[in-house]
Amino acid sequence: MRSPSETPSRLFTPSQEDAGTHGTPSGTFSRRRRGSSQNLSPHNLSDEEPPEDDFNSPAFQRVFTDTRAMMSRMERTLGSSALHLEPDSTIRRLREKANELAQFHCPPTRTVGFVGDSGVGKSSLLNSLLDCEQLAHASNSSGTACTCAVTEYHYHGRDDFAIEVDLFDRQELRSQLTEMVQAYRRHHMRPPSTDKEEQEDIARRAQVAGHTFQNMFRGPNRLRGGRFVRGESEDVIIETMLQWAEELRPSDLSGRTVQPSREACTEFLIRLTSDSASSDTQTPLAWPYIKKIRVFLDAHILNKGLVLVDLPGLRDLNSARQNITERYILECDEIFAVSNIGRAVTDVGVTAVFDLARQVRLSNVGIVCTRSEEIQAHEVRNDWRGSGARTVQEYMDRLRATEEEIAAIEADLTDLETLEAEEGELLPGEIAEKNNLHARERVKRNAKKAQSFELDQYLITTRNEMVKERLLDLHKDAIPGGSLKVFCVSNTMYWKHREKPRDRSLPFLKLSGIIALRKHCAAMVAASQLRIATNYMDNDVRSLISSVELWVHSGGGTETAERKAVVRETLDVIEQRLRRDLGGSNSPFSRLARSFTDVFREQIYERRRIGQWIRGARDASDDWRGVSADFICLQRTTYIAFCGNYGNHYTSKVGPRNWNKEAMNSMVRDMKRPWDNFLALLTEERSAEIIASIEAVMDWAVEYLDNQLGEGDMAADALHQALESRQRLLVADVEDVCEVFESALKIIRADATSSHRTSLVGESMEGAYNMCRREGGAGSDARRKRIISSTLSDDSFFENIMKTLCRRFKGLATELQTGIQTAVETHLAAIRQTMDIVRDENVIAESERDGDFRRRVDEEVGRVRTELGGLERV
Repeated sequence: MRSPSETPSRLFTPSQEDAGTHGTPSGTFSRRRRGSSQNLSPHNLSDEEPPEDDFNSPAFQRVFTDTRAMMSRMERTLGSSALHLEPDSTIRRLREKANELAQFHCPPTRTVGFVGDSGVGKSSLLNSLLDCEQLAHASNSSGTACTCAVTEYHYHGRDDFAIEVDLFDRQELRSQLTEMVQAYRRHHMRPPSTDKEEQEDIARRAQVAGHTFQNMFRGPNRLRGGRFVRGESEDVIIETMLQWAEELRPSDLSGRTVQPSREACTEFLIRLTSDSASSDTQTPLAWPYIKKIRVFLDAHILNKGLVLVDLPGLRDLNSARQNITERYILECDEIFAVSNIGRAVTDVGVTAVFDLARQVRLSNVGIVCTRSEEIQAHEVRNDWRGSGARTVQEYMDRLRATEEEIAAIEADLTDLETLEAEEGELLPGEIAEKNNLHARERVKRNAKKAQSFELDQYLITTRNEMVKERLLDLHKDAIPGGSLKVFCVSNTMYWKHREKPRDRSLPFLKLSGIIALRKHCAAMVAASQLRIATNYMDNDVRSLISSVELWVHSGGGTETAERKAVVRETLDVIEQRLRRDLGGSNSPFSRLARSFTDVFREQIYERRRIGQWIRGARDASDDWRGVSADFICLQRTTYIAFCGNYGNHYTSKVGPRNWNKEAMNSMVRDMKRPWDNFLALLTEERSAEIIASIEAVMDWAVEYLDNQLGEGDMAADALHQALESRQRLLVADVEDVCEVFESALKIIRADATSSHRTSLVGESMEGAYNMCRREGGAGSDARRKRIISSTLSDDSFFENIMKTLCRRFKGLATELQTGIQTAVETHLAAIRQTMDIVRDENVIAESERDGDFRRRVDEEVGRVRTELGGLERV
């Protein structure tokens, strides 16, 4: 036993560094540290650094917010009299417009799509970007569940969640059922292929078809264990299944559903998309019938006008969903191919996206690599070479040394605790020493955390850069200008640290890559939102203020009858001229579709060389069917595989080939220059002419107004400002219509000159491929080759493609004309309403009825004009 006065003999002497830093008792030190330096609140998305652009600058956002606040104040002022309760009053209309401007938000302007095969982490990625954990349901591990209906995520500024569902129509269901029935019967009713790759593909498609049938037609044993699909004729099976689908499709899901919470929304989405949505084996599942889902939620990343889209992979075995993805890729403002970082370089799903991008000349394609946290130091130390391996070893050595120090401290603490248990208490020096050891242990554990993070950071960032370099080198030819964007992310790391105190979590959240990707997506909308917001402040708001100012002036009673007559006559002349030159039957917009279609016929349609294109396609089909001796042995075993994959297939024997592309090579070569010239002519010269014609007429109106009414008069000045604002609003709307036209025109060109499934050539060949897929038995190989060859040798093949192209362009030109005419009519109606404030006696009488109210409105107009001037200077 030890006496109470005995001094400790153990070697618990702290180092000079530890003694100087941690001599304070542990409890006091811990309380002071937590209370003074740590931020215990979790990361706030609004604190994330916004993109570096004018729209997201604090100064612009402040002006934008102040402008909406002014409109709220104006709305309250206009509602401070009973006049706004009268259904036909001008004040009612002006108040409603003020309220609309006070609630103004920039509309969705940019769409980012995420495409990838099942299991690559798309749903988890979208959950992270939306900062809404477990909202989107991940795919089942089996890969057979259809959790990949197109899902769009839109913003709405409420706490609840809204879901809209679009179902496949009857014709779309017929197409899918036909394809699946053929796939199922091909596997179960025909001899196995001698080509292993082909047979595996057939088996996969049959498995997906059988799985889909089981979930579409639950209930009474309709399928009879598959015997129904094998035993009846194909036409009978498809018609019967269509009848079942009409009875069983969940029509109650179409339309809009509101869910009160994230949990309820997630549960509803699982019901829509998952195999495991219900244990009820009698009720058909929803997902086979669903074409698209739209989810509306209050997500920070969406609140500036962004729409995120979860897309099935381009290799989806359901052709309908594959085709939907293909169209989205053409129409989205940016597309990211998503892949596990471990196989991103070899991922055929990523390659398929870039093959399509190369075909249709897309430059807005990037890559997101998921699971960036899945990397082990001891593995890469052996795989990496040179300085990278040495650096990893140095980090590991430091971490191991710290762990050994912690182990030594823990051993000393164990000795003290054992001594305390044996003796019942510790001596004062031993107590101090125990406190010091605890303090040192905390320091070392914090050091271990820091060193572990530094090691992870080095491993993750180094591997990220390696993968980025390899992907950039691999796909640099597909994306012109070296603008390929590659992001590496870890959803696991993001959610592991998301709710921890900000000071501790932020390094991990940044390392996860989610913040950087979110910033990139937010930056996409900035340019268009700047234009929209500026147009709102400079023109929408000023147009309203001018109208309110005119209403105030009309009740002033200072105008002579002669002056009123001059004003009315002037405004009547302006309105008649505007209607004649912009909206009349002889306006340039009334003949726009005809004019554009004539240019198309001259530049594109009349340059067709059908005979030469047919010869090129026939030569290509001869090659596929083995006329060339080099291919005859291979084509007998692979021809059906290419037909089954609509002409675009890969085998280890043949390699990658795209029959549609080979068939149209001659046409594409001939039409490249005409298309280049045509696009330049329409998207540059003609769009500029449209805008110039509008500006010329509106400039005349403003000049005529000034000449007739003079300057310095309040009403004349307000009318001048109203017309100028309206001119800018009309031009902006027409520019938007032209932008949509130009984007659609590029897609038409891609469809005309590329070989993807939903291109004009792809659609023209689909019937032939489907006929080939139905062939079987003796002589089927020859019949397939005859079907393809005769299709491509038919003189009408390319002629029909060109006629379809002509119809599509005519429809697009008509939409352009209609869009411009609608914009013109809308703004001419607004101009008429503004003019009526001055020339309509009923409006004048309304303004004269309540002098106090008119003075309040006049004062508010003055304040707003002063504040707008100040905001404009900012």
